[in-house]
Amino acid sequence: MRGRGLVHLAARNLRSDLRGALLNGAATCAGAAALVFFVALGLGVGAAARRMFPGEARLVEVVPSSIALGEVLGGGRLDGDALARLRALPAVADAWPKANLRVPVTATRPPEGLAVSWPPSLVVQIPGVGVPRALVAQDLAPGAPFEDPGGGGAMPIVLSRRLVEIYNRTIAASWNVRRLPPAPALVGLQVPVRVGWSMVPQKTEDRVYDGRLVLSGFSDRVPVYAAALPLELVLRLNREYGKPELGYSAVTLLAARPDDVPQVMAAVRRMGFAVDEGERATAERVGAAVAVTTGALALLALLMCALAALAIAQSLFASVRARVRDIAILEAVGATAADVRALLIAEAGLTGLAGGAAGTLLARVAALAADAALRRVLPDLPFRPETVFAFPAWTWALGVAVAVLASVAGALAPAAAAARIDPARNLS
Repeated sequence: MRGRGLVHLAARNLRSDLRGALLNGAATCAGAAALVFFVALGLGVGAAARRMFPGEARLVEVVPSSIALGEVLGGGRLDGDALARLRALPAVADAWPKANLRVPVTATRPPEGLAVSWPPSLVVQIPGVGVPRALVAQDLAPGAPFEDPGGGGAMPIVLSRRLVEIYNRTIAASWNVRRLPPAPALVGLQVPVRVGWSMVPQKTEDRVYDGRLVLSGFSDRVPVYAAALPLELVLRLNREYGKPELGYSAVTLLAARPDDVPQVMAAVRRMGFAVDEGERATAERVGAAVAVTTGALALLALLMCALAALAIAQSLFASVRARVRDIAILEAVGATAADVRALLIAEAGLTGLAGGAAGTLLARVAALAADAALRRVLPDLPFRPETVFAFPAWTWALGVAVAVLASVAGALAPAAAAARIDPARNLS
């Protein structure tokens, strides 16, 4: 029996038993819809968590240990020697030192061109951390400066990508001022500042002068609470204001591969240093919770598909018993046992195909409804996702494929029983 004729005959048989076909299709539709819905939910929540905690998998943040071990285990201060030893660790591709700016830098006036978006009387003391250009080079705007400008020049800074959203959804909303434009449009913005002047009483330096900051880019490698400045600039300012040399505040290591990160972290701890796992640990916990929950819900959906397969098997067994004479006539006019098996499997496959397609579409509609409900319930907080679902192309294929496979699996036993029907006995 040719494939086209097989499909045509299978479709006619399904139309003749439309009620049974609809029930079987509804079972596969429910299983496919649940599977696609839960998988898309897990993918969407995972993407939202990565947006909130965008740490790179290969980066390890080394900080001085809270318990001073001195020279016993090689720990202590993060200085040039410690940087060299960290860079020489196996599986470390690069190492970038950081130094905290210990001189106050305060913005008392709005950035040039953004006066309408600046809350009245707002004064911001800007925490700074010095980093090498290589750490943020991939995030700098083309041609943007990121080096020590010397005396009198605009000081380049790089901010966290998340800072604009935090401002727009908290400060701008509460102060009833305009929101900032998208981050790329802000590159090149200059902010007047007073170097050495502090908001904190009795913390202002003896020397205060006017300066400017110029925004050179946005990066996920910069903490949300600080601005990244060129390392040479921070070290120079700390020296000029007589700040004691305390070594580096942190060293960021780049592992050769994400799988090397545990090995690198263990080696760092053996050297007597600590690892700052703040956002990394949070992201890992959120990711693990999302993965476990998604896996459990997907397993539940697969069980629903298995129940659909059992329902299809039971329905086809009943159909075979009711169609014994029809099947016998088919075999009498030349259909082989393989043709009979293929016919039953084709009927189940068409049922699964229709149910799977309807299920994936139902999951998408349910996701849109859930997103609309969440937008009404959740306040406009920073990092609130527009959707908690993700539907890459493979999720659509997954829903249809699982429904078809479940239907075909349920049809195997009834198809084998139909192939064993003896036409001579049933037509006599």
